[in-house]
Amino acid sequence: MLNFSEFMLMLAAIACIIFAACASPTPIVIEPEGMDLSLEGMKISDPEHTAEYLAKTGGTARPGLQTYGRNLAGNWSLELRDMKSIPIGDVDLQLHQSEAALFGTGTFKQGLIRQMAAAEGSLLEGNAMILNVVTLDSAYLYRMTLNSADGNSTSGTFTLYLPKGEAPVKGTVSGGRNDWRRIS
Repeated sequence: MLNFSEFMLMLAAIACIIFAACASPTPIVIEPEGMDLSLEGMKISDPEHTAEYLAKTGGTARPGLQTYGRNLAGNWSLELRDMKSIPIGDVDLQLHQSEAALFGTGTFKQGLIRQMAAAEGSLLEGNAMILNVVTLDSAYLYRMTLNSADGNSTSGTFTLYLPKGEAPVKGTVSGGRNDWRRIS
């Protein structure tokens, strides 16, 4: 049988449990049904570029079968400048293509500094493409949204993401294929 002190100790323990449960309630998260907030669902390939923007500049934000007819494999040189037109660096890439997927390796040059780089991306409907380039030594991510109307030259914008969480840097990209005169 419980004596008075054991009863009070048990009552105090129950009171603590109830108080703790009431003091920090678990928030209820309600997700609306039928709402797709993903970038693909919103038809946004890059948060900076909506489907309407890409449609006006030569493409939409969806991969499509018609893009497979464009062959963008080859050697490409791209020049990156910040929004004040100050040079950020140059990227030389050897791109490969499988259907709408682009991938490859290359070199990122900034003055006398050279770093190995890896690239991946995809063709979009029309003339648009997304290309992500990562420098292997410094782990900088250059996310590019490009337009290539003729398949040999390109221009667009980029956002540079830094590994330590600093504010992203935005700028412009221009360049072209080095081997565009090759016979297909």
